[in-house]
Amino acid sequence: MLPTTRWVLAGFSHWRALVTCLVFLTATFTNAAIINTAQPFIGVTHYQIIEAEDGSTLNAGLFNLPRPVVINIMEIDPDAEGVSFLMQPDNGIKPGEVTRTTTSDFVDSVNAQIGINGDFYSDAGSSGSENYANLTHTNASNGIIYSASFVNNEPIFNISQNNNPRIVTANGADSYTNNQGVTLYNAIGGNQRIVKGGVNTAPNDSYTNALNPHTAIGITYDGHVLLMTVDGRQTNYSEGMRTSEMADLLINYFNTRQAINIDGGGSTTMVMDDSNDGLANTRVINSPSDGSSTYEPGYERLVANNFAVFATPNPDYVPLAQPARPEPPGAQPFITDLAVFDDFEATKGHFTNTPSFSASSHNVAASSTAALDSEFAQDGQMSLRLDIDNTNETPESMQLRLVSGTSHPLTNLYDEDKAMSSEGYVGLFLRLEPGNDPLYISMLLDDGIVTNHRQERAVFQEVIADGKWHLYQWDLSDSSQWQNYNGGNDVIDGPNAFIDSLYFSSAPATSGGSNWSGTVWIDTIAYNPDGDLSSLVPEPSSMMLMLTGIIGLNIRRKLS
Repeated sequence: MLPTTRWVLAGFSHWRALVTCLVFLTATFTNAAIINTAQPFIGVTHYQIIEAEDGSTLNAGLFNLPRPVVINIMEIDPDAEGVSFLMQPDNGIKPGEVTRTTTSDFVDSVNAQIGINGDFYSDAGSSGSENYANLTHTNASNGIIYSASFVNNEPIFNISQNNNPRIVTANGADSYTNNQGVTLYNAIGGNQRIVKGGVNTAPNDSYTNALNPHTAIGITYDGHVLLMTVDGRQTNYSEGMRTSEMADLLINYFNTRQAINIDGGGSTTMVMDDSNDGLANTRVINSPSDGSSTYEPGYERLVANNFAVFATPNPDYVPLAQPARPEPPGAQPFITDLAVFDDFEATKGHFTNTPSFSASSHNVAASSTAALDSEFAQDGQMSLRLDIDNTNETPESMQLRLVSGTSHPLTNLYDEDKAMSSEGYVGLFLRLEPGNDPLYISMLLDDGIVTNHRQERAVFQEVIADGKWHLYQWDLSDSSQWQNYNGGNDVIDGPNAFIDSLYFSSAPATSGGSNWSGTVWIDTIAYNPDGDLSSLVPEPSSMMLMLTGIIGLNIRRKLS
């Protein structure tokens, strides 16, 4: 077999599986997925399954999927020379049961060759740079069981010390034993048994029927281990699968007898160290959903634990190329003149969400409000009055991310289709009464394009508490005024920029400060592509100029 090939009825060792496959093919579908294969290690086959949105896989392969999806499956012969397995161990005397790590870091740390993410988990606190977690299901590493079952009959994948794979069931909730009396060696529990005895057993519930990224482990009729990841939440690239669909695919095309579903979503990760260069340089071969878009892969999450495979490199191996992603659209048309995004004269404009809407806020009570106000205005008749109530929780802090639109660039366009470039100034006017504790203002911008964007944060400026309107603005082209907030690079490098939110803090940082409560007025959020926003500062009236002159004259007379 060639190192890389389209898969056509290969690898079935049972006639029953072949018949099942041919029956499945009688269903009517318009597209067909392709399967690319490679043999990175002795006894290991990497399957890359692609159903493309653009029709490029039309009638190109053996079976059909109902939406764009990318799937990676590792089929591992446990009897092959050099193959062994390891479930990540516990963290000893540290808090929780495990210390969270990325899948690639764990695989590198033990010099393994393949890895997938492990069990569902809950947070167990942190210390310095370490994050701890408690696991949801049964877990064992090299014979040490360190996490109990969640529910009775919970499915558990186990690979014995002599590489015998089996799926057993937990003997009750909070149990360390199983109904089959099997000694657990390297084991992981799952939330669903999706295949049992070659039959689809995924339950008909909301979890099954939601389209999500998923990770699963299966066992074929000939005793091979299947590690499966499904990418998801990436429109027009890979939109995810239902666990019942995964079960059908495993049964009909991979000769699967037993399979369980394990942690998925943003945790779904498959990695491989296939360089055969003697270095620990594992790479991610799927596209995790965290930080992903249609056009760019996501990044690894710190997951609770991981399952690793050791194997001997295949000298004839040719790696598979990463699946092609759709070409991103170009930039939105640029705003070419001074633009006021929100003046709050008739509506709250883009700021219709409650102040406590964002999960990025800290110690902002649900009673906080943002409402139109006619008592003060920087220009016109109205402004937006922001009343911040603090929850007074410890540690003391107040950070409020006041979201613009839905925080997505498509809801923060100007004049229906225009956006800022990476040059010019963006800013707003604020009014704060005297006597308030220090308050700081920043602004979060998305930069990139509407479908591929990252967040940058403007440097904090202290809000002047004198009861007057003051302008706070930032130069988009000055990298010293911008810092990464989420997935950014400390610079507004476009091609477009979009207002994500206004960010208020009781400290010149995204944490800390006092339990600030109070009122601040907002008006005239604007952008000027050709310079700063000083033209929006009202000129003194003739009466004010005259009074200023008279006062100055009287002072000079007294001094003389």
